[in-house]
Amino acid sequence: MRLIAIPLLLLTIVVPATSQPLTVLLLPPPLPPVNSDAQDAIVAALPVVWQKVMGKWAVVTFHKESPSIRRAKLEGKLPPDALMNPYEHADKLCAIEGTKVALWLRVTKSEDKTPQAIEARVLFPVDARFEVDISQTPVTDEERKVFRPILPRTPPTPEMVLAFRLGQWLNEQVKPALESEPTQGTAPDLKVAQSLIAEGKWDEAIQAISRIIAVSPQDPTLYFLLGQAYEGQRKWEDALLEYRRAVQLQPDFLDAWKGIARVAAQRNRWDLVLTAVRQVRKGQESLEPTYLALGAKAATNLASTAWKQGRDREAEALQKEAIELDTLLLQTATEPSMVLEAAERFQTNRKWDLAADALAKLVTQLTLDLSLADRILRMAWVLRRSDLVYQFLLRIASTKENWMPSRDVFRVAVGVLDDEAVKLFEQVRNSLASFDATKLSREDLMARLQKVNAEAEQLLKTAHALKAPEIFAKTHNRRLLSYELFLQATTLLMQWVEQPDDLTRRRSVVLYEFARTELEQVWKEEQRLR
Repeated sequence: MRLIAIPLLLLTIVVPATSQPLTVLLLPPPLPPVNSDAQDAIVAALPVVWQKVMGKWAVVTFHKESPSIRRAKLEGKLPPDALMNPYEHADKLCAIEGTKVALWLRVTKSEDKTPQAIEARVLFPVDARFEVDISQTPVTDEERKVFRPILPRTPPTPEMVLAFRLGQWLNEQVKPALESEPTQGTAPDLKVAQSLIAEGKWDEAIQAISRIIAVSPQDPTLYFLLGQAYEGQRKWEDALLEYRRAVQLQPDFLDAWKGIARVAAQRNRWDLVLTAVRQVRKGQESLEPTYLALGAKAATNLASTAWKQGRDREAEALQKEAIELDTLLLQTATEPSMVLEAAERFQTNRKWDLAADALAKLVTQLTLDLSLADRILRMAWVLRRSDLVYQFLLRIASTKENWMPSRDVFRVAVGVLDDEAVKLFEQVRNSLASFDATKLSREDLMARLQKVNAEAEQLLKTAHALKAPEIFAKTHNRRLLSYELFLQATTLLMQWVEQPDDLTRRRSVVLYEFARTELEQVWKEEQRLR
């Protein structure tokens, strides 16, 4: 597996704890709801109503395997019976999850899958109960007005109205308790932690951030910075845990989602990578090439798994998503390795034309990277793009560096070079035949020979830049001799055109035939060596 080298992105903007929105921890009800579908409906309505309509709170749903719970287990901070009886440890769970309020909610009456009545209890920071039945207190005109910005043409659903009423009551209950809390000034310490991260002092940064979290556990920025520190230490699981804690508290925290994408890729957690990239795309108009590449790689790998397991529709959707991401990547990426991997994914996803486009960009526009040469040439050959092979070999020759390819890539390279040589041989033969048949003027013949001579010189230079594997060293030297003889033959022919002389033409023809015969012998010998 090739590790993906990704730069660590640092967040330099300090977000004080006091600016963070209130986050509510939603615990499971102590008794089952009357209808599980109705319960799901009201739970889904809470974040929509509380954030979009009321502009109040984010909701964190209690889960025994949440990132914050897992961290508390690892550090021994979770009371032994907290998971079995969360109601008695609501204050500790709030501290662990970084929330200010804990409550449970239960549907007590429903019509089919629609909730009609609920009961709720706040467990922290106060203890209070709430009940409401929409069938006894129907929706008011004032409530309809509240929902018009998000539901201009339809009335609010019962679960939305219930969620709104619960939110109003909750605000009344917890506001006095929260306002009486002392304000913690963490900004100076946070700046210190950010400086430590920027300097790569990971252990010191982790200690500093952990001290701040102890007094301000509701700030997602802290978990993001902690994730960066663990990522800097290459502790991928710890980093992933902290980034997930950050987005649990602030679902639209794009930098934290990017962190999840990076570290999840290091653990081959492609489902998480793709989820993270999708979240970033929702909140960011254009995505950086790094994350387009991660998303495309994740979608391609997940599609491959889905194909193997017979989940064809899912595989097709994932494949389509991978192609879309790589197409966007191709428009912006300038890193050669990134573009090559996109080309390889296009090939995997059977988009041969797009693979060729990516390869053409790599060969003709981007910085030459000889470490990628074998992969580039092998892929160009598979795509039957010998023109790209030759263009890339020309670029290698222009660097004046000797490059030794692997055996199979050497055979691809010299095969393309020999094809170019044969084309030049044929151009000389056909041009002479046309001239002898008086179908070509002396001036046109000279123009053609000059062009062939220049291309032959370029071909020889390119072949010299190719360092043959030991087994092909002798045959490649003979190939170079063939090219050299052909170059001499075209030079003599140009002299003959300027000053017609039968001896000069015969000498050039002899060199021409000798070059062709020598190249044919090289082919036979290399075929035997293969």
